[in-house]
Amino acid sequence: MPFSPLASATGGLLTGSLLVNVVFIGLLVGWMILQRGRLRPYDVGLIPSHIPMGIIYTFGFWAMAQIVHLVFSLLTYGAVTLNPEWVSNANMMIGLILAQVIGNALFEEIAYRGFLFPQIYLHLDGWRHRPWWRLGAAILISQGVFALSHIPNRLYLGMSLDQIAPDLLLLLGWGFLYTIIYLRTDNLFLVVGVHALGNAPSTLFATAPVFAGGGASLFMYALVVLLLFGVPMLRAYGQRFRLGLDYGTQEGRREYV
Repeated sequence: MPFSPLASATGGLLTGSLLVNVVFIGLLVGWMILQRGRLRPYDVGLIPSHIPMGIIYTFGFWAMAQIVHLVFSLLTYGAVTLNPEWVSNANMMIGLILAQVIGNALFEEIAYRGFLFPQIYLHLDGWRHRPWWRLGAAILISQGVFALSHIPNRLYLGMSLDQIAPDLLLLLGWGFLYTIIYLRTDNLFLVVGVHALGNAPSTLFATAPVFAGGGASLFMYALVVLLLFGVPMLRAYGQRFRLGLDYGTQEGRREYV
C-alpha cells in the first residue's frame, strides 16, 4: 500500500482515499470539467452560499443520529458507552470523516450528481415533451455510470463477481437516493454531507448490535429520508386535510369548540 506510511505517521488522519480523491478533484473536476469543459463552478453545483446550510443540515442529521445511538447504548449496556474506535484511535475516525467530506463524497457528488446527471438531462433534449421519461433516463444513465465506476475498487478489494453484482445494484440505489436529495434540496453540499455520513457514520457511542456493520449507515439514510421527505409530506397532508395541526391557533379553537 503506497499510502500506508503516511497513514501510519499521521495515526490514520491522512489516508490514501483522501489523497487520491483530492487529486481526482483537481484533475477531473478542476482541469477537465471546469477548465477544459468551460463550465462554471455554479454549473456543477458548487455554490459557496449553499455551504452554510449544507453544514447545518449535515450536523443536524449527525446529531439526531447520535441521540438515537445514545438511547440504544443506554438500553443495551445500561450505561452510556463510547464507541471503542473513538477511544482507541480518534485520529483514524477523524481521518475517515475527512476522507469523505473533502475526498470521496465531495468528488463523487461533483462528478455524478453535479456534472454528469444534469449534462445527460440536457442532452436528452429530444424527450423534452416527456419530462418524466427524460428525468428518469438521466438518473438511470448517470447513476448507472456511478455504480459501474466502482468495479475497479471492488476488484481491488477482492470481491468476486457474485459479490459485485448485488453491490452494484446497491450503489445504483444509493446514487438514485443522492440524486433525489439533490433535486429536493438543490444543495450539493448537503448531499455531500449525507453521502459522507452514509459512508462513515462516525457514531460516538457503542450502540445496539442492530446497528453493527452497515446498520448505522442504513439508519442514517432512513433518518435523512424521514426528515427531508417524510416530515414535509406529513405536514402537507396535515394542512390539506386539517388533521388537527392547527391546535392553539385562533382558527383551530373555533373549529373544536
